[in-house]
Amino acid sequence: MRRFLIILGLTAIVWLGVSMSEPMEYPLQVRVSYTGYDTVRYAMQSADTSLTIRITSDGYTAFLIGMLDEVPPMEVTVSGSGMQRAVGIDVLYAAVYESFVGIKGVSCAMDSLRVTLGERCHKSFRPSIEHVNFEFAEQYALYGQPFITPSEVTLYGTEEALASISSLPVAKTTVKGIRESGSYTMKLEPVWREAGDVHPSCTEVTVYVPVEAYVEREYKVPVQVAGADSSVSVHVYPPEVNLHVWVAQRDLHREPEFTVKVDYADILRGGSHIVPQLTEFPGYVRPRGIEPSEVQCVIIK
Repeated sequence: MRRFLIILGLTAIVWLGVSMSEPMEYPLQVRVSYTGYDTVRYAMQSADTSLTIRITSDGYTAFLIGMLDEVPPMEVTVSGSGMQRAVGIDVLYAAVYESFVGIKGVSCAMDSLRVTLGERCHKSFRPSIEHVNFEFAEQYALYGQPFITPSEVTLYGTEEALASISSLPVAKTTVKGIRESGSYTMKLEPVWREAGDVHPSCTEVTVYVPVEAYVEREYKVPVQVAGADSSVSVHVYPPEVNLHVWVAQRDLHREPEFTVKVDYADILRGGSHIVPQLTEFPGYVRPRGIEPSEVQCVIIK
């Protein structure tokens, strides 16, 4: 009896090994993820993301696949244009073969996978550098205006989410010791994250900062009276002031023109000592100060 049981057990083991080695069809539920389309501009509205396929493999391979806690998603690349796109089922078969070793065949009742996309609403912003602090080395300063690339950044999302965003600043940062022109890559403040399902066309910009070395110069500028009554005479003491400015080295050969004024209305209000104001100056200079800081004004009728 014992010998019979041993023979029976060995026979069962051999039979099981032979059966497990034979290729057979097994059902397999797979999830499909799609790539190859612009996920920033388009949202997936519908797609064949879950389907049952049949794989041909030996029992050992089928057993190992069945032991998985979760079958990894099959990544499929969609191409073409338009909102309605289709992918041949052979692309899915290739992904299955690549994911599981030992599979002999794959079949499915479908002949293609279909994806429907929807274009997101969009809104363009000019990035702001108001939170960026540029610190220049001694005697160096900005020459012109910083240039931002790209000049516009587009956010994509729902109309309601985009309406909640009013500006797109560059993240707060400080650049120290600047002594030459150069470009700086800076991250945008991710304001879109608070708005929900919003995606930016880029997350960072390049800021070009034009820089020049400056030297200090002093100019004597006559003080003008703005809005003076033609029937009276206004005397200003001193009649001219010393204007201190920085001039870029490349512009030292130029003859800048300045306008310094006091307001006649301020004099009428009883102000005999008026602070002169620099109202006009060329863009290539940097005003530093006026001496004296006050002038005396006398009206003679």
